[in-house]
Amino acid sequence: MGRDAELTAVRRAVRSAGLIVAGPAGVGKTRLLDEVECDVRLRATAAMSEIPLGVMAPFLSSVDPSPLAMLTAARTALRDRIVVVDDVHLLDDASAGLLHQLVHHREAVVVATLRSGERAPEPVVALWKDELLPRIELEPLGRAAVVEVLETVLGGVLDSATADRLWTASAGNMLLLREMHFAAQWVSHGGVWSLDGPLPLSPRLVELIEVHLAGVPAEERRVLELLAFGEPLDLAASEALDGLVTVTDEGLRLAHPLYGEVLRAQCPPLRKRNHQRYLASVLDDPLRVAVLRLDSGTADDPAQLLRAANLASATGGVVLAERLARAAWSVGGGVEAARQLAYVLVFTDRAEEAEEVFASVATDDDPIEVRTMRAMNLGWALGRTEEAAEMIVMPAGRAALLFFAGKYDEARALLSDADPGEAAILAMIDVVQGRYTGPFPVVPPNPEVGLGAEMNAFSEVFVHALHGELARAERLAVQAHREKAEWDSMRSSWAVSCAGLARAGGRLLEARRLLREARPVQPFVRLCELAHVESLLGNDARALLAEAEELAPPGMRPYGIGLWQARIWAGGTSPFEAAQDARAHTEFAAEAVFLHEAVRLGHASDALERLRELASTTTGLLVPVYAAHAEALVRNDSGALEEVAARFEKAGYVLFAAEAAAASGNRALAGRLIGLCEYARTPALARMTLTSLTRREREVAVLAARGLTNKEIAESLVISVRTVDNHLSNAYAKLGITTRGELALVLTDDLGGRG
Repeated sequence: MGRDAELTAVRRAVRSAGLIVAGPAGVGKTRLLDEVECDVRLRATAAMSEIPLGVMAPFLSSVDPSPLAMLTAARTALRDRIVVVDDVHLLDDASAGLLHQLVHHREAVVVATLRSGERAPEPVVALWKDELLPRIELEPLGRAAVVEVLETVLGGVLDSATADRLWTASAGNMLLLREMHFAAQWVSHGGVWSLDGPLPLSPRLVELIEVHLAGVPAEERRVLELLAFGEPLDLAASEALDGLVTVTDEGLRLAHPLYGEVLRAQCPPLRKRNHQRYLASVLDDPLRVAVLRLDSGTADDPAQLLRAANLASATGGVVLAERLARAAWSVGGGVEAARQLAYVLVFTDRAEEAEEVFASVATDDDPIEVRTMRAMNLGWALGRTEEAAEMIVMPAGRAALLFFAGKYDEARALLSDADPGEAAILAMIDVVQGRYTGPFPVVPPNPEVGLGAEMNAFSEVFVHALHGELARAERLAVQAHREKAEWDSMRSSWAVSCAGLARAGGRLLEARRLLREARPVQPFVRLCELAHVESLLGNDARALLAEAEELAPPGMRPYGIGLWQARIWAGGTSPFEAAQDARAHTEFAAEAVFLHEAVRLGHASDALERLRELASTTTGLLVPVYAAHAEALVRNDSGALEEVAARFEKAGYVLFAAEAAAASGNRALAGRLIGLCEYARTPALARMTLTSLTRREREVAVLAARGLTNKEIAESLVISVRTVDNHLSNAYAKLGITTRGELALVLTDDLGGRG
């Protein structure tokens, strides 16, 4: 796993003269050679390296002990064999010379492992230096290979945060990865595997690392322990730490992440506490200092803890922010600590708990920012809109509440584009109503609300995505997702956002994976998106839709687009019903999206006129392409459909492009685009395969789509019910569908109506 190219090289070498496989310890050299079918396997060791022909001992038990006789016997024993030698750099000189002779005279095939950086006997060096054998370097596994290995072993999907942790900790070293896997406490949620707790350290892994640390003097060991608790640090270090630390622009760091894990795990409690206290006294990073004081039991300054909580919040580290805010509250942080904690609870989808904390410290003199955040929580998450509206004084806050309630004109009247924060809300209103022209305003961070940067980032992605700037929206969302190291609300929220954008780009399996990884925060949004994705993959997603319907929150009107799309694809709701609802609420961007869903489902003629109107009256970048798609289908214009496919592909909407190409009849173009869509199974794609149906299969399929039972079809066509069953099964397989409802969508033109 993860070594296909190298394994191919080794197997090819066995059919030739052989190969030297070099690499650092633990990268899997021996494991790779285990795949080689050999006649003889020799394992060189340091203990045997001082004994002439010591590694050849199994062939020399009854041989005259003279050097020449032993050498001759060993050479005879290995002649015409495939010989694998582990750790060839540890061979004694006589064995190395024999190996060289066997290769030089083509008397044996030799495949050997060599540890990079180790001194090897001259005859061994000559094997690749004189080009007698090729030498390949076995590099540590890359991230993708680590994921492949672990997912194969686990038999399921590995969440990306765990993949990052294990890849970083193992540095791609197969030995370390194997030990961590066996020591790990694995948990699975929704078929996605993740680590439960800290990085796992097996006794064997600790022993392997301690071998490197064992010879370090006590004073230098202290340097290593300080680095383990506070790297990077500007510390003096002796040459005794060569190979154990690295020098960076920021200071010293441990050479391997697992060194820190072992040093922290083995550090006695009192010494650990002293290290943390010392580091807290010398560092000037307020977040690191606060965490060190918290860990060492010396956190008694609520202002310091609150500042650190705000810093953690600003980077999306809400798990740490909650811990720091609770600590600040417990040591007398009072109202400010409670408010900070409530902010974090809002952003981790614990609306009821957040309101309890807000209410416990509320006064008539609460700052505007606090009242606004509390009101947002009441209005968005708890549906207490009237109560929320009474609390808000700030125009931006009232406008945001009105925006999410779908009262766009009322919200617009409160805002000015001179204020960046208000301009951001205006941009959201504009994009929903099809009036956005950009650019999105630059909103400076608000130090009073640590998570304000996340709110602005979500707003910007929302605007770009709905406007049709897919690449820009995805770039921002992916960056935000990668920056969140913890599986908290922020990372999950960004995972759902990234999934929606990946789905829009036709990458359905990527979208499904992100949605399965996301923790159960924002369940409504996640379930809507998952139902949509599963439906596009041809799966029954009605249960997911039903669950989403039950969880639909009040006061989140603009995010209803996802629910309508799930209803259309998973529940069979008419896209025209969704479009009518959007138009009634002046959500013209959403109306265009829903009308294009109607086009994709075979109703281009019914959607064309309104799409033309929207293309001329709104600013959405894709709306003219939607209209062109509908018009090309109505005219059955192959050339125009190919042009529409090109425009969709250029914009990044590959699934739409594939569907337009399929309708054009250009099988080469459609095949290329469909290949990029990760197993999408939509009616528009299925129509491309209609020509592969036989005449009888098509007749049966049309009658079935019109609602006739198999018995009625058999009577109509004067064939047996069994034959009908067979023809329908063949048609389903060719069209990539599983139900008569899908059949009706695929055969819309044959049925002579909207279906």
